Amino acid sequence: MASALTLALALALAAQGSAVAQAATAGFKDPLDHPARAVDAASRRPMMAVAPAGARLVAVGSRGLVVVSDDRGKTWQQSKVPVQSDLLAVQFPTPRIGFAVGHDGVVLRSDDAGNSWVKQLDGRSAAESFRNHYQSHPTPADPAIKRALQQIDQNFKAGAALPYLDVWFDSAQIGWAVGSFGMLIATTDGGKTWAPWLDRIDNDQLNLNSVRGVGGEVLIVGEQGKVYKLDREARRFVAIDTGYAGSFFGLAGSGRTLLAFGLRGVAFRSEDQGKHWEQVPMPSEATIAGGVFDPATARYVLVNGAGELLVGDADARRFEAVKPKQPLRLTGVMALPDKTVVTTGFGGIALATLSAP
Repeated sequence: MASALTLALALALAAQGSAVAQAATAGFKDPLDHPARAVDAASRRPMMAVAPAGARLVAVGSRGLVVVSDDRGKTWQQSKVPVQSDLLAVQFPTPRIGFAVGHDGVVLRSDDAGNSWVKQLDGRSAAESFRNHYQSHPTPADPAIKRALQQIDQNFKAGAALPYLDVWFDSAQIGWAVGSFGMLIATTDGGKTWAPWLDRIDNDQLNLNSVRGVGGEVLIVGEQGKVYKLDREARRFVAIDTGYAGSFFGLAGSGRTLLAFGLRGVAFRSEDQGKHWEQVPMPSEATIAGGVFDPATARYVLVNGAGELLVGDADARRFEAVKPKQPLRLTGVMALPDKTVVTTGFGGIALATLSAP
């Protein structure tokens, strides 16, 4: 995930750019070269996303912070992370194997349910690797390959600053990460190697904000109302027209509906796997940062920049806003089986109980 993030990412990117410019100064410490520091009250630090790892919960946030909970979010313990880069998204395709992504082009992997992490990729190592990928392509004169190589040169000319905003794995081996300025990478070996897919998506450097698996399909959402659906046979993401021109920051879905959401509280729904879309009336204009479909209650739960929970019916047609006592910008949400949801935000991690439908 990734949203209420618009402002957060803009500020974070500015900070990253400033950091790169200061690299020559004596006090600079590259976040890629230093492990995350142990902090007090880790679960109350700015957090960006939370995901299940079997029965465990794993959340990620600023300065390489990762925390885990084995009691449904009541208490949290900090994990060992090899970088201090801000982490924006996390996903576990199995109870023990998980991946996290974030600033500086970082991709991390855990093999022990989030207790410890290793770095698989960063923006420094990726630049040369991705250039070599396209320079050694069997058809280097192909216009799509030339455009992809130009995009790599442009995206990495400022160094390792660009973030990955989301990650999704179909299995422990096959996954994708998406990011700013159209970055899209894929792996088929659990992240041992990552390859750029800039030539495998109908996109022209628009930000790709989220990638999700829903109902057996893999979909990406991004700027200009774009939704992209994976054609598994062609190994390519194909653009779908939604009729919207703004930015989508996330996607959630059940077996029968898809919901794309984002800037200014806008949400669109589809009942035919993305072929046709219609806008959903929403009770708030605050940017929607994250969302999930909760099968236990057959409801959608979204979170926004005003700190609200937006709770919708199973068809994603009607939503009601649950106002917070203390409005803090929320960034992510996941549902537990007992009508409880776990939220992440600039004020840390919190639990909320949903009322009966």
